[in-house]
Order: sequence, then C-alpha cells, then structure tokens
Amino acid sequence: MRSVRADNPNAQIATKLRALYLSVQEEAIPDRFLDLLEKLDAVERQSMPDVAE
Repeated sequence: MRSVRADNPNAQIATKLRALYLSVQEEAIPDRFLDLLEKLDAVERQSMPDVAE
C-alpha cells in the first residue's frame, strides 16, 4: 500500500475507507441473512406466473 502523507486528510480518509471495505469484504455472510435470501427467492418463485401454461 502506498504511504499516506500526514498533511493530506483526503488521502488518510481514503486509506481508512479502503481498509474498512477490505475487512468487511472478507467477512462471512451470516446464516440468518442467507436464510432470509432463500425465503425471498421462494416467495418470488411462487408469485411468478408459470410461463409453460
């Protein structure tokens, strides 16, 4: 990673935001959230009219 100048607050903020983004990106998706997504998919499938009819 490039060094950040102490007198450049925008560069410091950008560096910290990038580090935060990378740490969040590496987190696992909670099982509860995956369950909610599966339920949403099921509801969407049920509400879609069958194209084959």
